[in-house]
Amino acid sequence: MILAFPPFDLDTDRAELRGPQGPIAMEPKAFALLQLLVENHDRVLDRDEMIATVWGGRIVSDAAVSTVLKLVRKALGDDGAGQAFIRTVRGRGHRFVAPVQIRSAALVRDEAPRAEPLANPGGRPTIAVLPFQQGGPARGFATLGDGLPAEIASALARLRWLRVIARESSFRFRGAEVDLPGLRTVLGAGYCLTGRVEQAGRRLIVGVDLVDTQGGNLVWSDRYERPIDDIHAVRAEIVASVIAALDLQIPLAEAAQARLKPVDRLDAWGAYHLGLSHVYRFNRHDNAIAAALFRRATDLDPGFASAFAMRSFTSQQNVGMAYTPDRQAAARDARAEAERSIELDPLDPAANMVMGRLTLLDGKPEDGVVWLDRAVNLSSSFAKGHYSRAFLNVLSGHPGETRDGIGTAIGLSPLDPMMAPMRMIRGLSYVVDGNYAVAAEHAIQSQRIARTHYLGLLVCVAICHLAGRPDDARHWAAVLRDARPDAAVGDVSAGLPFANPEVRRKLEGALRAMGLPD
Repeated sequence: MILAFPPFDLDTDRAELRGPQGPIAMEPKAFALLQLLVENHDRVLDRDEMIATVWGGRIVSDAAVSTVLKLVRKALGDDGAGQAFIRTVRGRGHRFVAPVQIRSAALVRDEAPRAEPLANPGGRPTIAVLPFQQGGPARGFATLGDGLPAEIASALARLRWLRVIARESSFRFRGAEVDLPGLRTVLGAGYCLTGRVEQAGRRLIVGVDLVDTQGGNLVWSDRYERPIDDIHAVRAEIVASVIAALDLQIPLAEAAQARLKPVDRLDAWGAYHLGLSHVYRFNRHDNAIAAALFRRATDLDPGFASAFAMRSFTSQQNVGMAYTPDRQAAARDARAEAERSIELDPLDPAANMVMGRLTLLDGKPEDGVVWLDRAVNLSSSFAKGHYSRAFLNVLSGHPGETRDGIGTAIGLSPLDPMMAPMRMIRGLSYVVDGNYAVAAEHAIQSQRIARTHYLGLLVCVAICHLAGRPDDARHWAAVLRDARPDAAVGDVSAGLPFANPEVRRKLEGALRAMGLPD
């Protein structure tokens, strides 16, 4: 690795300092002290830390430290008066003050110029979470600048589909100016997350930015302002919100890149993320495209657990949305794909999610809750896991738990592509309670978001009829017949296996009253 501070390059692999005229001779302890100062250029180093690192903690005099420090200054052409590189902070220690950039040693040593390498040669998205900057006063919360990004990186790693650079590497890139080329070429990071922590009275303000390291484009940004009466709860809330946002924003960015390539040139990860952009559109055509893309991903990478999970999700849609006349074959595919996913990676939240949703095919939704509990325990910010658990809860006859789960899912991911079915499930929870007026409001909201969701349309028509809203019932029935001329009452039982048969009978009776065939 090269630590560059013009006109010098510090090559840590070769233990060599190079200047405009070439390598500069240095004693080993002088080089070690220079490396320590440069690597920690964001802070002041006291003599105890210098002695612990350079001298291995042995007892040495202040004069010995001063001598080696003078050798470092001499190699840089610096002096105690100018302090262009090493500044003395009276009473505290020394700090390296010149701007530092981290570069790939391999790139610097190549004599022939070459194109910049791709950040993710294997296709898997990679992110570096950098230390957050301190903005203004943050009395008592200075450790959040390192603590928050460390927690975010740890939580991101649980998503499984995302490669997260270890803190020990990413935290080397400190400073107000982010070294995007270094992040890309040295760490292989396609994305970086930066942040800023401030305090305003009794409120904590945290700003975060997600940046594409290749083009320097801002992919996503948000600002969190919270009271700091309970800093631990605030920290947990911010971490959960950031994780849920990245779980949505990075796949969207990856899908946008994948669209620029012919399908036959997509690698496994490109096919996977492009598939994600189709699977949540909830129509037969896009579900088929998503299934083909996920299959390409697993063909290219047979160990890709998340892609098998999403293959199962498309097969489950084929059953629940009546996209195929052979529901039994689709159910067999869904089970085989989900089981393969969990076999490959039992800690993948998506794999656990589809295992839980398989129980819908058996008509025993309560049996799947344990899998959904596991999914959200693996990643507490997994919004689709919270939604799926709520789905199973409403079918099992637990409306209160359903609304709690949907509230959590929407709070984590307010722009989630599954927002329409989330609203539908919330509406069904009020059907279970017998509150059809409130249920109708949620059902109509659901369809205003996404009219292509077949089960959502069936539910909306039925609930509007039960709520005594005939005009709305006729309107959504017309939309349903236009979108799905093959709509049938029996599809409610196939897609929504309520444990309480009375709820199912009411929905089916309402659909018959609106003229739908069995």
